[in-house]
Amino acid sequence: MIMNAPSETVLVVDDTPSSLGMLTDALEEAGYTVLVAQDGRKALDIARRVTPDAILMDAVMPELDGFETSKRLKAFEALRDVPVLFMTGLSETEHIVRGLEAGGVDYITKPVDPEELIARLRVHISNARNSHSAHVALDASGRFLLSVDLSGNICWATPQALELVEGRPAGETASGGKLPAPTVEWLRQLLLDSGKAPQMGRDTVASMSGRELRFSYAGVISTTEHLLRVVEVAGGEPTDVLKAAFNLTEREAEVLSWIANGKSNKEIAAILEMSPRTVNKHLDRIFGKLGVENRTSAAILSLRKLLEQ
Repeated sequence: MIMNAPSETVLVVDDTPSSLGMLTDALEEAGYTVLVAQDGRKALDIARRVTPDAILMDAVMPELDGFETSKRLKAFEALRDVPVLFMTGLSETEHIVRGLEAGGVDYITKPVDPEELIARLRVHISNARNSHSAHVALDASGRFLLSVDLSGNICWATPQALELVEGRPAGETASGGKLPAPTVEWLRQLLLDSGKAPQMGRDTVASMSGRELRFSYAGVISTTEHLLRVVEVAGGEPTDVLKAAFNLTEREAEVLSWIANGKSNKEIAAILEMSPRTVNKHLDRIFGKLGVENRTSAAILSLRKLLEQ
């Protein structure tokens, strides 16, 4: 087997001693540090003290089953990005869905094949690290961004986005909020229509925390997590707000709206069905009307104006 970095720690939760022994041997042989728990409550106790890189969770256990244990683990801020892989003999769709809704990223049917398990584990640990790095970078960018899973659970959000969707002061952390059902359906339909990576910029409007919010698709963070951009549009459509605020034409307002959504000139040209050269001409006029010299300043001014509404 390929050896892994000794810093990678896996928490194995299973009430069957023979399964614990087999999994521990296989994981240690592959180079992982292994923590073991024979029930959900012990797993919660361990996770409060040590943050693992991944968790292997038996779904069927007495008292506190794996699904409920996973939900409680995901309530810990430090464990939001830690992948949970369920192991069980239950293979019906309803059980798989239940595992995913409880925060799981994978569902492995018993009897477990150690080689397959370790291969999946390696992928999920790598994805989780990439996801965490993306969160740190986006949080530092100060943008109105949040990531959600396909059940609509908010996995992470910048302070600015959190203030909009949950009505919390900027600076607090996400607390397991959820998007409205129509918004979740919109996201699922986007993925269904266009595969795993729908066209960025497609949007929908929803009411949250007493505000009318516009969500637009901004990209994929991991196989189970998608990035959305959010702005408040209670004062009207973004283009109408920008037209009135900066004395723009309809086309200029459309271009500026997409600039505020982080789109490149090439992407705006494709969305609005115009040439990149025409987009540049619009930008020159927009910069003059806003009194700025670059697209970053224009985006900041427009976002501020939209959020004032």
